[in-house]
Amino acid sequence: MNKPKLNAKFSCCLALLCLSLAIGMAIPDRLTMTKTDSVKYHLFWEIDRKALQIGDYVRLPLFEPSVGCNPCSIVKRVGCLPGDLLVGEDMNYYCNGKYLGQCKTGKNIAPFRFTGKVPPGMVFLIGDRDNSYDSRYFGLKSISDIETVLSPLF
Repeated sequence: MNKPKLNAKFSCCLALLCLSLAIGMAIPDRLTMTKTDSVKYHLFWEIDRKALQIGDYVRLPLFEPSVGCNPCSIVKRVGCLPGDLLVGEDMNYYCNGKYLGQCKTGKNIAPFRFTGKVPPGMVFLIGDRDNSYDSRYFGLKSISDIETVLSPLF
């Protein structure tokens, strides 16, 4: 009489184990962890969004041997989209009149100089910290380089 109960418990445990394994295998592919303080969050969940919005966090490769990236994966926030008015003035950057940040002085890296509409297919990316290495230095990035849009967890 105990066999049906044992089979039911075994089947339930086996199903739970399979579900746990499936979830465990899927989660690492959708998580991104940052190694720097460039953005205020450190753990992100990959989301399925095709159209970028100002303020979205994105992950993309950066090829900048001068700063040790050959390549490295970075997380930045979208500050300005195609067609938006980007103004770089006196080391300060604005998108459609909204202040984005300022270049630090004394760096050995030249600031990106640009004033005008962001070209189609390009974005201006910004970090959350003043000392972030972002589009204020490396310039506009192609939307096609963006690997994924991220939602901050903490």
